[in-house]
Amino acid sequence: METTPPPESRPAPLEGAPPGGAGPPPLPSGPAQSPGAPNHKGTNSLVLAILAPASMFLTGPFAGLAMLLTYSDNGHSSAPWVAPFVLFSLPLLFASLGLRLALPALKELPRGSGSRSAAAVALCICGLVFALALGPALDLIGVF
Repeated sequence: METTPPPESRPAPLEGAPPGGAGPPPLPSGPAQSPGAPNHKGTNSLVLAILAPASMFLTGPFAGLAMLLTYSDNGHSSAPWVAPFVLFSLPLLFASLGLRLALPALKELPRGSGSRSAAAVALCICGLVFALALGPALDLIGVF
């Protein structure tokens, strides 16, 4: 007696798939991140917050050049805001992007998570950068 193997069962076609089973499966329509996936907003905000004060080493020579070009020999300048503007332009960009990531991360992440701690540290560093930039600005308008 000859035995033949049973035919293999075919999976049922996916919903929304074209007839005949050809083509890629449909894309999920849910959020881009699954609920169990890690959230890296806090870590990314910490990286941006560390880049903020570090970028002052990049803008410092340009701020010195701007000071040399805007101040005259007698020590007065018609535009005393140029050197601080050049010095803090890139650091404030990084700090504002770090704040933009850190604040939602502090709201969304559970207490005690490492990413939430990174977002809190980033918030402190960005606040320090903003305070450093605010000093020359207040000095120029005569507060100090």
